[in-house]
Amino acid sequence: MKRILAFVLLLTMLVSVVACTKQEETKKPSTEKDKTVSNDDGDIFAERAAVEDGLEDNDFGGKTFRIVTHRPHDFVVDDEQVNKGDLIKDATAERNKRVEDRFNCKVDVVYTAGYTEMNTYASKNVMSGSDEFDLLCAHTASVGSLVIKNLFLNWYDLPHVDFSKPWWPDDNSTELTYDGKCVVAISDFSFSSIYYSYVMFFNKTLANTYDLGNLYKLALDGDWTYDVFYEMIKDIYVDEDGDGEKSQGDFYGYSQIHGLAVGQWLWAFDNPTTKKDEDGIPQIAVKTDKVNNIFTRIYDLLYNTQGVYYDIKDGDSNNLTNGVQMFLDRKSIFTTYIINTALGEGLRNFEDDYGILPVPKYDENQKDYFALPGGEHTSMVVPKTIKDKEFVGTIIEALSAESYKTIVPTFYEIALKTRYLRDNESKEVLDMIIDARTFEFGYMYGGFEGFGFMLETMMKSGSSNFESAYQKQYPKAKIHYKKVIKALDKLN
Repeated sequence: MKRILAFVLLLTMLVSVVACTKQEETKKPSTEKDKTVSNDDGDIFAERAAVEDGLEDNDFGGKTFRIVTHRPHDFVVDDEQVNKGDLIKDATAERNKRVEDRFNCKVDVVYTAGYTEMNTYASKNVMSGSDEFDLLCAHTASVGSLVIKNLFLNWYDLPHVDFSKPWWPDDNSTELTYDGKCVVAISDFSFSSIYYSYVMFFNKTLANTYDLGNLYKLALDGDWTYDVFYEMIKDIYVDEDGDGEKSQGDFYGYSQIHGLAVGQWLWAFDNPTTKKDEDGIPQIAVKTDKVNNIFTRIYDLLYNTQGVYYDIKDGDSNNLTNGVQMFLDRKSIFTTYIINTALGEGLRNFEDDYGILPVPKYDENQKDYFALPGGEHTSMVVPKTIKDKEFVGTIIEALSAESYKTIVPTFYEIALKTRYLRDNESKEVLDMIIDARTFEFGYMYGGFEGFGFMLETMMKSGSSNFESAYQKQYPKAKIHYKKVIKALDKLN
């Protein structure tokens, strides 16, 4: 009996040791991206607040964190703008105050202008060795022209910046990193990358009238493809003004505004402009087996489809005329534009129910949806002239984390999903679209010299001849990307 008791005691001790060992193993830090902590009541603010930023409190003696940008309202607000019903401005002020109070510092925009003037200002200051700013929140489509001038630091050299945190999209450490070097980065601090992402809006009332089926189910099941979309809209046309010609006064299945709303089809169809080779070096890769078909397909959509109205006049977020306005006027069932459209008066006051979808996939073989944020959104670069990396790295990480916890859920959960979007399925699809954002090396470092605007430029000119345009653009693009790689190679 004693032997049996001794054996049981020994066995219990062994089980306890194994259990403790396994428990210790589970405590090892994970290299995977941090996730939001689940919350029983589904409060996204509480979930995000529970994610640790890993920063220690520090007193920087009232030092000012200086930002240069072409979009100052994204980063700082005046006291007069707060508490007047603008949820985003209130959240921006709250984010800044939290960081300022925690680290005894001041967040301020020290220079703002159009992106051309802003780029000139930044270049002159850094090249002269003057320490005038800590962060440039740049016009994404143009920042590549600055990268080749060797003005900026490698993000990996900044203390406390942690690309594994959820406020940094994964593309920072994959797509935008070359040989351990990243100069252009995106975080939730530059949250315009969310509201400049392209989506497809549809009029639910009119879609039901034309018996188009359950569009949300198509999207959520992964079956929302170009062919499915095209078959729906190609013959929907009514000559409402009775003049016998297609015009803005008629009714269509789809209305398309010009600009990157056209160009984004290239990324939606999973045809990026660059890809890394076997050595990890980004190479021009826009010329794929399907690219000629993409250009022909979009040309036919815009120019040869009865159910489509296409206006070649450029559109922007302040000028919702033509294709988008037609949708708002119930002149089309579908249109494509940026998510931020949902915040405008047109959709806030829309009498019909509307929904939101990803831009369709190329075909059923494409695994994921892709959403390209427009070039107007801000990306971040840090000048090599900064004197205090500890300060700059800490404040950028803190502002990014607080944006993730404060601004993004305000914009995304309240302003978009709860306040304006009108059904739970739209919210689920929107989650999918945000996850589908793509930040591609060729576009982010392109500086207007790559192929980022090729599709929209050709469609505006009325041409679908990809080969001709490619041969014309390729030499300039090749030279530009060589300069980008050379600039990155010079970093330590």
